[in-house]
Amino acid sequence: MISTIIIDDELHCIQTLLKNIELHCPQVKVITTCQSGKEGIDAIKKHNPDLVFLDVEMPEMNGFEMLDKMSAPRDFQLIFTTTYDQFVLRAMRASAIDYLMKPIDGPELAQAIERVEKQLRNNNAENHRIVNLISNSDLDEDDQRIALPDRHGYIFVSPAEICYCKAEGAYTHVYLTNERKILISKALGETEIMLPPRTFERIHHSSIVNLAHIRQLKKGDGLFIIMSNGDSLSVARSKKDHLLSRLGVK
Repeated sequence: MISTIIIDDELHCIQTLLKNIELHCPQVKVITTCQSGKEGIDAIKKHNPDLVFLDVEMPEMNGFEMLDKMSAPRDFQLIFTTTYDQFVLRAMRASAIDYLMKPIDGPELAQAIERVEKQLRNNNAENHRIVNLISNSDLDEDDQRIALPDRHGYIFVSPAEICYCKAEGAYTHVYLTNERKILISKALGETEIMLPPRTFERIHHSSIVNLAHIRQLKKGDGLFIIMSNGDSLSVARSKKDHLLSRLGVK
């Protein structure tokens, strides 16, 4: 059983989540529920749960502030429940933190619990990702660090270090400015969600580039771009006009 605490200031949200857990996640045992960050901190210290469902926006102390006030180790799995804006969601994605949008959907909840079970089987503590999330939540999106999952865990990089990303089936090669290449266990579409849209552009179904690292445009049999590391990438015909517009080229 996965021992669990729910922290949410809205009672009806707690009741809805409890019902969904009962219907879809019999392996989850809810130890207690809390309606404030202070209650949540006390409950976590007392019960040492495997998993915490945490509402982002609560009065007096929001979810980020609650985590920041907790002393280490924060060695529980974390799922945020939120109606929050895209900027906060991007901070969560960048930090590899799971979340569920309210109103919570039963099948999505079940999928999130499957991911928790996998993390618990692998003895993967949540602490480093929570620390990264707290740091990211106070930063502009271009300054956030991104958690790249590899076979050993996570590698944290800043968006400026990423030159471009290229798909390889269900995986993505991430090319960095120091000539390193990382193979991560996310498809290109999932990787794109983590990247700041102000500086990254999808130029092909198989590649995303950092606009700051484009060094040259080449026209010929199609459009190609030369990146700062010298690599040449093809631009899809359907992506050409939007890319040229973003680069200020007609």
